[in-house]
Amino acid sequence: MKITILQNSDESFYKTIKEGLQWADSLYIGVAYASYGAFKSLRGDLQAFLRNNGRLRALFDIEKFITEKKLIEELATIPGDSECKVFINVDQSIDFIGHYHPKFYLFHNKDLYRVIIGSSNFTLGGIKHNIECNLTIYGKQDELFSNLVNYFNELWTAEYSINVLGHGELLDVYQQAFQKNARADATKARKLQILRTKVHSTAGQIVQLKKVILNEEFAYLLGLLSANSKINSRKRELTIDLHRGIANRRKPYEGYYYNPDISDYKISQYDAHKKDVDRISENINLLTKHLRTKDRFSTQHVGGYRFQIKIKFEKNSVIYDEIKNLNLKVSKGKVVPFIPESILDSKDMKIITSFLRGYCDLKSRMSVSDGIYDTKKQIYSLLRMGISLPHNATQLIKQFLMLLEKIGVKKGVSATDPSQRSRENLIRIDVRSVPYDLVGTHWRRIFLKDFASYMQSKRGD
Repeated sequence: MKITILQNSDESFYKTIKEGLQWADSLYIGVAYASYGAFKSLRGDLQAFLRNNGRLRALFDIEKFITEKKLIEELATIPGDSECKVFINVDQSIDFIGHYHPKFYLFHNKDLYRVIIGSSNFTLGGIKHNIECNLTIYGKQDELFSNLVNYFNELWTAEYSINVLGHGELLDVYQQAFQKNARADATKARKLQILRTKVHSTAGQIVQLKKVILNEEFAYLLGLLSANSKINSRKRELTIDLHRGIANRRKPYEGYYYNPDISDYKISQYDAHKKDVDRISENINLLTKHLRTKDRFSTQHVGGYRFQIKIKFEKNSVIYDEIKNLNLKVSKGKVVPFIPESILDSKDMKIITSFLRGYCDLKSRMSVSDGIYDTKKQIYSLLRMGISLPHNATQLIKQFLMLLEKIGVKKGVSATDPSQRSRENLIRIDVRSVPYDLVGTHWRRIFLKDFASYMQSKRGD
């Protein structure tokens, strides 16, 4: 273990961040305040980190109206395995919670880690210009590393931590307060307090909805349950199966998600699916934490490109009771794909999107093939997302199309005719019509960005 001091006067702090983005495969940032300028100065390094299949998790404060909305949105939507949350104590009557105020940067790969703890926020001043003092610890993974990961996970899964993707209404009211906070006029304090109340009210509604059984995480679980799962009532156990066919079969890059005609981005199916499973597990962990159950879950690599997540429900689990009330149909041990009435009848776009996202995380793929090739121009002309459904699911297809229409996905949507197919059916969607949070896993988002660049370059030709 090596311990050193990092300062801005010799740029050692800034250089250590850039260096960490080169060797680490994960970066957790738990910092009170952040600015777009800091992101801008590291944009190229962060993009390279994510294109190398790095994992970024960032959690910032919005209580003091200092962190910039533009920065939050950037980290939430940058192509790659990147997620951004905001922390806000919506219950001001609970004094002991206090304000979110850490300065914590944790880099790690499979063997090594580096943590930076000190005075630097993720602002341009914090990482480059201010007089700051930070300690960094570097070495092989040990007990301290485990404690640091646990510390960040506690913050990341706290009920006052809100994933901004899909909650644009919170960022909109926050931006009003942020802009008012930046102005210095006589009525600032009074108007700012009105806006503060509005931000707290909006965030409070989101936090309270986490505690209701039909929340976004439970809707997501229902999507997984419908897509590919087995349930054992005797053992009170649910198994979620992630299993996709081999990519690029009989090509030199078999077993990789890679299309050299479109992009230089490449990731092995094993690594991609492992990241998918980690992402799914995060959502399940949030569900059990928000509903305060003691349900246990574990992940397993079954072999090849197949992974499983097993959930063991406790005796009084509200999650299991709700699933049991669905009266699931089971065939050959597997849950028959379905859409619950609560989802079909819902008018909440976030709930519907969460269900669809859960299903799509197991049963969708992105493709430029399927004959979408302009032979005159010799270019691929369309990128589509395909959602797999059973071969005899006429009613299910209609219901899926109805849900897609509810969330505004109407253009560029087509479905196969079940009466004409003896294999799985597909709903195909022009990716330009798909909401960003429905695109799914990080590698698809990178490919989507690269396809847009590819089309722009071809139009230039």
